[in-house]
Amino acid sequence: MLVQFLVFITLAGYGPWASIGPEGGDVNTPVQSPSNAQELWALSGTNPTQVLHSTDAGETWETLSSFTGSTPYDMIACPNGNLVVGGGSRTWTSTNGGESWTTNSFSNTTFYDLEPHPSNSNEVFASGYAYDSGWKFAYMHSADGGNSFSTTFIPVSGTFTQSYGKSIAVSKSDPSVILLGGYAYSTTTDANVPFVFKSSNGGTSFTDVTPAAAASQYYFYGVGIHPTDPSIMLAGSLYSMYRSTDGGSNWSVAAASQTYSYDITFSDADPNLVMAAGNSRVYSSTNAGVSWTTQTTGLTGLSGIQSVVLDWNNASNAFTSSTSGFHKSTNGGSSWTEILEGLLVGRVLALEESQGWLFMNMQDMGLFKTPATGSPVWEEVTTPLACGDFCDICADGSGTLLALEGSG
Repeated sequence: MLVQFLVFITLAGYGPWASIGPEGGDVNTPVQSPSNAQELWALSGTNPTQVLHSTDAGETWETLSSFTGSTPYDMIACPNGNLVVGGGSRTWTSTNGGESWTTNSFSNTTFYDLEPHPSNSNEVFASGYAYDSGWKFAYMHSADGGNSFSTTFIPVSGTFTQSYGKSIAVSKSDPSVILLGGYAYSTTTDANVPFVFKSSNGGTSFTDVTPAAAASQYYFYGVGIHPTDPSIMLAGSLYSMYRSTDGGSNWSVAAASQTYSYDITFSDADPNLVMAAGNSRVYSSTNAGVSWTTQTTGLTGLSGIQSVVLDWNNASNAFTSSTSGFHKSTNGGSSWTEILEGLLVGRVLALEESQGWLFMNMQDMGLFKTPATGSPVWEEVTTPLACGDFCDICADGSGTLLALEGSG
């Protein structure tokens, strides 16, 4: 006879778990305070989402709070300092600098990219998609600081079963000018087709201004508008960066081999400085997008770089993040330094104790060890292979460690 026992152990008396390191981990969507250039926020890539906070321009960090519910895709700071996060079927808002959050639910609606109004903290703009007999490209607008939104579906020309908004830009000098980027799936060609839409009336209506040359370049994940001249616009497809000087009526190719171009951001401190994220690199331009330079110094081997913040007070400073941590530039993006102090948001993939040492593999960070007793003092271990993370580590009792590399 087979007898099975279930043993239930209560952990109520032990309280919540807290990370003991090593420092680093997946960091997303850094934003800068509109009134204090030294204050930054960012989000972790883990669930529950950790809200990270810095008061010294990213030199040190602390975990301020957390929220849960779904995947967050973007975070903004409104002119009054209130924070708004957009994600799958939800937004989260904070009126106290990220210490606590209000969750707002929106069924079948994804907020993928957010933009604040440059002067009115009640107005928040978003690009994403919502369900209406299929997923459809959508523009969302809030008049109450991100707690509620109206949704406008963006019609795309052609035969498509699904369409998605992925990026938004709002002119700081003329907020009635709004640019949206995204893509649609074509049942005819079995491929994604990119789209760019422009509004000149504050989002009441939109016009298709997609660059003709980008028809086969899948999607637009980044759009940008010059902060003082709204006739200058940028749009980044999968393969190229496009530039317009007449408000989107005509486009030229500014960079023909520039992949992704997420989150195209102009500098307020120097309006001709603009940067974009390229997953494993940062692109920069010092002439308002006419020409571009690929920046990789200090970013080699990284991934997940999807946003860039340009310091509104100092054109030399810029901030970005990746799956391994936070990164800062003090020379206009020419080189980057990884800063991990206080960032305890790494994902543990494998853990094992052997011969008095605790070994732990952290996703996209590497293998680390610390003495198994006492306060943790982490040091990185050179892994025997370099083609991926360990999903399991096992000690054989003799001091030999066996590791399974890959996803299992």
